[in-house]
Amino acid sequence: MGKDVLREFLRDKEFSTSEFIAASVANMVVLYIVNSIMGWNLSFIDPSFATLIPLINLVVAAGLAVNLVFIFFRKQWLWSFTQIILNTLGYLMVSSLYSVFPFTFRNIYIFYSVRFALLIAMIVMAVAVFLHGLKFVLKFIVKYG
Repeated sequence: MGKDVLREFLRDKEFSTSEFIAASVANMVVLYIVNSIMGWNLSFIDPSFATLIPLINLVVAAGLAVNLVFIFFRKQWLWSFTQIILNTLGYLMVSSLYSVFPFTFRNIYIFYSVRFALLIAMIVMAVAVFLHGLKFVLKFIVKYG
């Protein structure tokens, strides 16, 4: 049973070009929204959000770049490596959102729900970094060790 679990964990992801195209389009939409949102005068977006825009742009642009690369060039080792980097950047972004918390909610339940969701996102990203790193190292050991 242990070998089956390891084999399943190390199994290569099957790539689809449409996944990367859709993700690239989504990244471009997010970039537009992030860079436009301050001009929309939304009551729950605090002016401190502007301090996070460069970091959010970096994270989303990194995801966009990776997705564009994978439209044309697909290697499993590169995918695993980029997932480690993207999840690390995502963790930094979400932890910054949590620290600065550039939102103003009048409803206390919404306030704490959003903060809780950010904490859960940080935990998930930390676990993802660990698991992608473990998979990257184990695949290298199995292949060359």
